[in-house]
Amino acid sequence: MDTISRQTYLLLSACTGNWRNCILVAGAENDTPGYLLSADRDGQPIVMAVEQFQHLTGQTIDPAECCGQLTEDAFKSLYAQYLLWAMPSSEADPLAILCQGIPAAF
Repeated sequence: MDTISRQTYLLLSACTGNWRNCILVAGAENDTPGYLLSADRDGQPIVMAVEQFQHLTGQTIDPAECCGQLTEDAFKSLYAQYLLWAMPSSEADPLAILCQGIPAAF
């Protein structure tokens, strides 16, 4: 299974098939729609870029319909210990890496 299909499956499984059960992590720049965040059964973050999700599903994500919203800094603070162990380096963009499913084997 390719990475995009796997991430889509993991996200939809974690949010019980409804993106509205995800938390929207606002993009660092105002012109990016951000990321959808959920957690798997072990509490590990499952992340997918909103643009990618919209492209794959044809659905428009309305941030107000998500169950919550976080800034990127709040996400990094919330998952600080996880990111410390799961990221290849502290300079890496954790949301972009999580979108690729790389730390999923953690």
